[in-house]
Amino acid sequence: MKKTLATIFIFLLFSCSSFAQEVSEKVSLSAAIEMALTGNIELQEKRKSLGIAKQDIKAANKLKNPQFISNILTGQISNANSSQVGVMLPIEIAKRGVRKEAAKINADMIQHEVKQYEFDLKLRIRTAYFDLLRAKSNLKIMEERKLLLEDLLKLAKSQPKSSENYRIDVLQADMRLKKQLIAINRAKADVQTARYNFNRILNLENNTDFYDSREESLFDKSFLYEIEIPPYEEAEKLALENRQDLQAAKKNIDKKKKELQIVKRQRIPDVAVGGGYAFSMGKKSDGEHLTGSFIAVNADLPVLYQYTPEIKAAMTAVEKTELDYQAKIKVTRNTLKTNYEKFLMARENVGHYDSIINESNEILKLSRTRYQKGKTSLMNLIINEHTHQEYLNEYINAVSTYYNTYISLLKDMGVDSVSAL
Repeated sequence: MKKTLATIFIFLLFSCSSFAQEVSEKVSLSAAIEMALTGNIELQEKRKSLGIAKQDIKAANKLKNPQFISNILTGQISNANSSQVGVMLPIEIAKRGVRKEAAKINADMIQHEVKQYEFDLKLRIRTAYFDLLRAKSNLKIMEERKLLLEDLLKLAKSQPKSSENYRIDVLQADMRLKKQLIAINRAKADVQTARYNFNRILNLENNTDFYDSREESLFDKSFLYEIEIPPYEEAEKLALENRQDLQAAKKNIDKKKKELQIVKRQRIPDVAVGGGYAFSMGKKSDGEHLTGSFIAVNADLPVLYQYTPEIKAAMTAVEKTELDYQAKIKVTRNTLKTNYEKFLMARENVGHYDSIINESNEILKLSRTRYQKGKTSLMNLIINEHTHQEYLNEYINAVSTYYNTYISLLKDMGVDSVSAL
């Protein structure tokens, strides 16, 4: 009965695992980015703010509504004075145009913010995709080491049982294999966590699919073939031309200058013109009431308060945004230079590790052959095997540094792919 239950449990476990793999759809990095640009929920929410900004342009260009006015006299005074009923139209002088221009610049800034979010989303997807490949690579190393340890256990058992170290060698090999199985389970959990994080960043609306990377590990070099960086001078030019935050900071200067104009034009008087119907209770000699019309003009004169504090504050805001823009330019150049040098060193290190892995593979094969022939101890083979795994882990770390510096350079340059330019 117990054996039957255990068999059923194992069958269900593998069935669930197989089902999870079937519903997991493999996508390339470029396909994942395209899906996010059209279906990411946060990005759609950011794009709504651009629609609001466009409506603000229309609101900035608004005309003031007319005002109904009346002056109705009663009593004997109405016989000598007229009453009026009419409409006044307030008119802003030299204010609507500059206010509308400021709203347009604000909409341009919001558009840069949306593009910046799109750009950041692309880099986040790239990073999550790479993290998934890194977790898969670690699992691949663990599983390959498991095969090696299984082979090592077979070799240990194949040695003469009369040997003094036979029992110790078998126990050591068996313990290392079991410990490796524990490490594999942890690596599988890391892969699943990386998959969930990748799908969480995609965050597609009305989507029930679970996506996985097309490549199986970083040992598939095709993923790294797209890495391409131009010469530094060209990279700096790209940064100054393409970075959305720099363009937004530059637009912010224009916006503050327009706001300064808006404040200065508060000193220009606004007027109100209107007219209407006038009448009095007095009578002509023939007995008719006196009637007529009136024309009115009002002006709002900024004499007692001339908006001096607001003008000075707006001038200071212009100077502040100009300094902010210059500071961003300087930080961009310094950061780009630093990350560019890091990238070159990281790329060189990956090349060194490529040759180290090949040499380590050769040493491991030679060590295995020597142990099989009884020319070396099991401990020596274990040391070589452990060293080989350390080299593989160091290689993955080197590739991670290489790719992370590449992502940093893309962020510094304001482009999501150099090869796509």
